[in-house]
Amino acid sequence: MIASTDPIERGLDTMLIVYSLLADHPASAVCEQFLRQRTGWFITPFILLETKALMTKVYGVEPAVITEKLTQLAQSPIQIVTPDGTETLAALPLADTHRIDLTDATLLQAIHVRNLKYLATDDTRLAHAASTLGIVAESPIDAALRQEITLWEQTHLPQKGLPRILRSIYEWLLRNAPGSAESFWSQTGNGSHLP
Repeated sequence: MIASTDPIERGLDTMLIVYSLLADHPASAVCEQFLRQRTGWFITPFILLETKALMTKVYGVEPAVITEKLTQLAQSPIQIVTPDGTETLAALPLADTHRIDLTDATLLQAIHVRNLKYLATDDTRLAHAASTLGIVAESPIDAALRQEITLWEQTHLPQKGLPRILRSIYEWLLRNAPGSAESFWSQTGNGSHLP
């Protein structure tokens, strides 16, 4: 990681990183520009792990490709802040209270204990939780872009739930057991039901 001379000012949530890394995504350029226009970014290690999982499992990016991109990200002025045990434990009830996932709660807790004021996120539930702690949520995504994202996801991603899981299994089979992939896909009705 490149040592940044900028003090940390704002936490960065996973989806804005994901969008900025997807070349053909409608929010890619907007998110990348948003990130470049501001300084003092930080993430937690959990954000890196969640980004890798989403990029490979949901968006179908090859693991080695996203590993390279995340390595490049870690060499940018974005700092990686590792929460200690106390911060991590404090994130647990924060997640429960606001019904947010643990990665988000840990990032929010890291912002809160450092008395920072900003969080960049596209997650409305996380933004609401941030506001209860006096943290300002920023996002480059407006209503029009949100509609474009929804349309893009409907076109490029399998439906959430079982179809997405079956598609992931099918893609894994294509890479690792090609002879079984087509049979699996046929028996699941092209990913619409269990075999």
